[in-house]
Amino acid sequence: MDLNKLYDMASKENIKIYNWNIEDCDGICLNYDKINAIALNYDELGTYIEEKCTLAEELGHYYMDATYSLSASYETKSRQEYRAKKWAYTTLIPFSDLKKAIKNGISRLYDLAEYFDVSIKFMQNCLAFYTNKYGYIII
Repeated sequence: MDLNKLYDMASKENIKIYNWNIEDCDGICLNYDKINAIALNYDELGTYIEEKCTLAEELGHYYMDATYSLSASYETKSRQEYRAKKWAYTTLIPFSDLKKAIKNGISRLYDLAEYFDVSIKFMQNCLAFYTNKYGYIII
């Protein structure tokens, strides 16, 4: 999925996206009184890929109802972050597409990240997610 499709998804859900310089933060998903917004710190998002991965995770917070208050417990924050990232992984890199890529010889971390147009860190975390979920990646 490309970045424009993520923006289209946000638009269809009437999620406003703002450029907001948030210290030490790439983006946040805000939900208040039926108003949904995503604030992205474009100054921190240096590349198309970083923007895509961050927007996908923030949309994951929206779609998985995984928002939380700043005063939430560490456990709550961790659980909600996991839910949002899970949505981002399965949306940007569906398991069936990952298996096809590996079957077609794209198996190195860097090559997979390039193929799916995501960061190496995102790809690494996605592979860990699927490995944890399925035990190993079946091709």
